[in-house]
Amino acid sequence: MSSQVKRGGKVWKAVVGVISTVIIVGLFVALLVLTASGHWVDSVSSDSASVSHAVSQRRITAYCPSRMTLPDASAYGDSKYQPSEGDISSSAGFAAFGAVYRSQFGALDGSGDTTQLKDLDPTDTAKVIAASADVDRTSLLFDTQLLESAAGGGASAAVASWATKGDLRGLSATFCDVGALEQSFVLPDTQTGTTQQLVVANSSSKATVVDVRVWGTEQSGALALSTGSTLTVAANAESVLSLSAAASGQKGLYVTVSSRQTPVSASVRVIRTEGLNPKGSDYAAAAGEASKELVFPAVAEGDKATLTVYAAGSGSLTAAWVGAAGQSVHQYSGDRVTTIDLGDVPKDASALKITADTKVTAGVTVSRDGNGNQSDFALIGAAQTDDRSAAVIPSGLDGRVSVVNASLSSKQMHMTGYDDKGAAVGEKTITVDAGAAASFDASDLGKNVFAVAADGKGLSWGVRLSSSAVSDAKLAGIAYIGATPLMPLQERIWARSDMTIVH
Repeated sequence: MSSQVKRGGKVWKAVVGVISTVIIVGLFVALLVLTASGHWVDSVSSDSASVSHAVSQRRITAYCPSRMTLPDASAYGDSKYQPSEGDISSSAGFAAFGAVYRSQFGALDGSGDTTQLKDLDPTDTAKVIAASADVDRTSLLFDTQLLESAAGGGASAAVASWATKGDLRGLSATFCDVGALEQSFVLPDTQTGTTQQLVVANSSSKATVVDVRVWGTEQSGALALSTGSTLTVAANAESVLSLSAAASGQKGLYVTVSSRQTPVSASVRVIRTEGLNPKGSDYAAAAGEASKELVFPAVAEGDKATLTVYAAGSGSLTAAWVGAAGQSVHQYSGDRVTTIDLGDVPKDASALKITADTKVTAGVTVSRDGNGNQSDFALIGAAQTDDRSAAVIPSGLDGRVSVVNASLSSKQMHMTGYDDKGAAVGEKTITVDAGAAASFDASDLGKNVFAVAADGKGLSWGVRLSSSAVSDAKLAGIAYIGATPLMPLQERIWARSDMTIVH
């Protein structure tokens, strides 16, 4: 009996073992099936499970180049014929608008102390802070951090230098550049007597290599540069390329600057001489995007104007003076630079508008003559149309605001002037008819206007600068500052949930 019981127990254990094995195998198979089907379900559902995030720039870093300098001021030969920078002076202006957390400027290379822009009147609802300096010794970096990114918030800065003696007699100015991975420039000639120096600044903590390509007027396609086409720019430093040496004998240039590692800022110092007679100097700022329609503010009666155009394809353009009768049609060639002599700016004209068959990048050079065979010129880039924008007038200079309406309907712009302490000193609203322009002295906004902020859709504007010291010396002195956008820079990032990435 006991032996039968033992044999029955063994049989039962065997049966239980078989059943357990079957259950385990079944569960394993079921798990595989469910996992596979789950994979299919997740792949389908994850395509529609996505969210977006708006990312705004709250930190603005702008590069302000040092004052105008001669490319070679070495003392050699007869002192009468030695190059001289004379009594040159410089000024830089900085302004921050809106909800500013911190705004400061200091040397590009990090040497010396930084200067904080301070709110001298916390009760002032204008929310503008400002400061002045010079750029006699070094280029500056202007850094602003905002609490929020909103229309009307941002930063604007400009530099200028002027002289009444020496080889840099006249006036030069430019706004401070926030930089980019790619920039382009439209430049005047590199013929005898003209020096052009491309200055590339790297404000990051990482070195970068910059590729430079140049187009000229004498042939189609990019030129083979005699000095090479790459620059290495160290961290928090500048590098210089002589465009007049690299691409000499051209009536105009189109230049692209592309950085491989990090965004860079750039400007071009342009200096003209004719024998011992100074013929002016100015900074060339980066050009805007190519377009079929471009507007250039701040031209005036008494100027001589030259239009420089680059386009990928050939076509024709119409150049029309805004505020005065007269227009002309011109041909331009593709993949090369075309220069057009527009002659004397007519009476009552305050801007130039061009309309082209294809998208073009263009710039205008205006010049004036002074006493003693001296002259000066200003390089005017195409103006943008931003809802909110601002411009700084460096201390010691006067400004004349030029507003252009290239649209088909009348528009208004509200403008406010601030002094160098950030206090509002006056405001005015101007109405500009369709296809017309308006201009007024910055002093019309109030006393000691240092910065101008504008609020108005569909209008473009800029400021033409002058120096009483230069004009009192019976010399020509002209320069131009374009308006800086005070609009939020936003990008939208999309994120999609995908549970298949990790099993």
